[in-house]
Amino acid sequence: METITIIGTGRMGSLLAKKFSGKYKLILIDRDLRRCGLLASKLGVESTSEYSLIPDVDFIIVALPAAAIPKFVNEVKPFLRKDHILINISTDTPLEAFNSLSGCCKLVSAKIVGHAIQIDSGELPLILIDGGDGDARKKTAQIFGNLGPVKFGPEKIVKEINRIASEEGIKAAYNIQNRLKQLDIPEEYFGFAVRNVACGTMNAYAIGDAGPFAMEIIAKLEENQN
Repeated sequence: METITIIGTGRMGSLLAKKFSGKYKLILIDRDLRRCGLLASKLGVESTSEYSLIPDVDFIIVALPAAAIPKFVNEVKPFLRKDHILINISTDTPLEAFNSLSGCCKLVSAKIVGHAIQIDSGELPLILIDGGDGDARKKTAQIFGNLGPVKFGPEKIVKEINRIASEEGIKAAYNIQNRLKQLDIPEEYFGFAVRNVACGTMNAYAIGDAGPFAMEIIAKLEENQN
């Protein structure tokens, strides 16, 4: 069984650990030993805060926040092998940030179009793979195929997709909250309106299953744009 180490057990790193558990041998690495250890204990895998186990793994998935990546790049270099495949999933960090590791390992990006909470609840994300040679991309696709459908293309578009979707989603939630307040509707209803009605309506629109009421709204929006 191939071995994957996941660097960082925040929201997305933890999600990947749960999705890949049982399919690969996992080693979780995080400075927060308690968080990392609790997750590892639940999954029955190894955990550590050290990079010394990295030489024994096959794949390295970097699930760190953008601000933590420069330090990681400086510290991990002595532990890398040329046949390692290092996979960057940070939406805000281009693969170029790892250029100093070129020649020490194979560099690939696997950028996720999706939100960790939604994915954890069963929604499929899209994974866009970029960089690396053909073999590294293929192996990365095999791993992330356990998470959702995979495409190959430029990583930079994922940042734009996620940014636009997040901005518009927050605007919609904010507007819903304000309109409900104007009607003196209790604040406790807000979560249901957004998480159930709004999300359900957007999901239906996304898969082409919008009902008559939604279609009327769409028609009015299209009319206003013309």
